[in-house]
Amino acid sequence: MAKWVTSDYSQTCGKVYLPSIPKEILEYSIPSLGVTGMIRGNQIVITSETITSISSYVANFKTNGSSVTVDGTEQISGVTSNSYAAPLKYIVTGVDGSTNEYIVQMVAPRVLGAGSLRLWFKADQLTLNNGDGIATWSDVSGYGNHISQANAIQRPVFRMNQVNGYPAAEFRSSITSRMDLSSGAVGLYLTNSGSVFFVMRLIDTITGGITLLNLHGGQGREISINHPISQYLVCRNGASCAIISALPISKAEFLAVGSVQVLMTTAREYWNGSLKGQVPVSYDYSGGSIPNSLYLGNGNLDADLAEVLYFNTDLSEADVQKLYFYLNTKYALSPI
Repeated sequence: MAKWVTSDYSQTCGKVYLPSIPKEILEYSIPSLGVTGMIRGNQIVITSETITSISSYVANFKTNGSSVTVDGTEQISGVTSNSYAAPLKYIVTGVDGSTNEYIVQMVAPRVLGAGSLRLWFKADQLTLNNGDGIATWSDVSGYGNHISQANAIQRPVFRMNQVNGYPAAEFRSSITSRMDLSSGAVGLYLTNSGSVFFVMRLIDTITGGITLLNLHGGQGREISINHPISQYLVCRNGASCAIISALPISKAEFLAVGSVQVLMTTAREYWNGSLKGQVPVSYDYSGGSIPNSLYLGNGNLDADLAEVLYFNTDLSEADVQKLYFYLNTKYALSPI
């Protein structure tokens, strides 16, 4: 962005435009974790699939500024250690003394919710070619709740470069695409609390029950989409569904939509980190007809899924916002 200073009273209105002074963080990584920061504007997120606690680390970074500080301490790339237990405020100073501020936050989903992550499906974790059917989608939560589809015709399709350069899994009702773990899932039910999040692009709704995620079959926990209004639903399968915000999910654009149920009391809904509504719920999922089972999509889903996370407890508001810091930065989404 150019800035101006008053210099005369000519037809240029006394404004002389000067180039902005470089003071950016261009690259950021933590070599000891083998992770590279995702930079979006003045936000940098560091995430790891494997760590279960957050401590202090040394970062490597590249800047075009003259100096970088955190809490007044000069930062030396590859040398200075900081605790990542809370967000870090990096101040980059240009050669003219002007400054630029970056917020760096480490978000490790396995740490959130006191370690309650039980499903984590990421399309960018798949090693496939564009247009390939997805036979297996590995769960990276650490609990091994992998899903698969043996029938090649019903496999969702891997599509590259769908949202901010990241791929997505294309589910279409025309091929009744779905993925299942028919038995043996671990840790899906602890109490009636649960938190689930999807980075998705809804294509269309159809009649017949549109399921995003089902846990434990009939009478189990289910997240669905209404037809034809495309509202987000929190359900007890085979019983009833709660419409939280009653807002229609827009079609043909990616959204990070999610919900948090607190025991048998309330459920709240989020879009890109913004709270959209909260309603009373009283769903008891302890009597699911097929314990330790799950499916993603039920054959009626027309949507593209880039990432799915499920926690078997209710995330605090602070943890919800940490998760959205990660999702919004990664997929270039904005609170709405």
